[in-house]
Amino acid sequence: MINPGLSVNLTNWHSERLRVRYADTDRMGVVYHANYFIYFEACRSELIRSLWKPYSELEKEGYLLLVIDAGCRYRQAAEYDDILFVYATISKFTDVRIRFEYRIIRDSDQALIVEGYTEHCFADKKGKPCRMPPELKEILTEKYQNDA
Repeated sequence: MINPGLSVNLTNWHSERLRVRYADTDRMGVVYHANYFIYFEACRSELIRSLWKPYSELEKEGYLLLVIDAGCRYRQAAEYDDILFVYATISKFTDVRIRFEYRIIRDSDQALIVEGYTEHCFADKKGKPCRMPPELKEILTEKYQNDA
């Protein structure tokens, strides 16, 4: 599901479908603003899984992805029971950093609900910055070489 009014083509972005739960909403009946970052994380985890392996395996190998920057622009409210499509892509990466971009679209009217990003630093189990796994760097270079 892609909104033709968006300035970004989401065709090659990873997407996850979700239904807004009652627990996700605030007293005003809309999705609580911080919950969009939970939606971002869910899509980001599945994107990494689809490209390479589950994030849990990355951690078992001694790598962490620390959030070093995050942002979200709220365009419209989502409400209980809305079907949303969360889109994620990798917009930039270096040997130690990776930036994900996100868009969330409501299925019923194709409205852009939020757009955001998170930037992460690869770190070892002690939290010290380190290079991303070479295998992942190779995969990202192959898939996103035109964007990196």
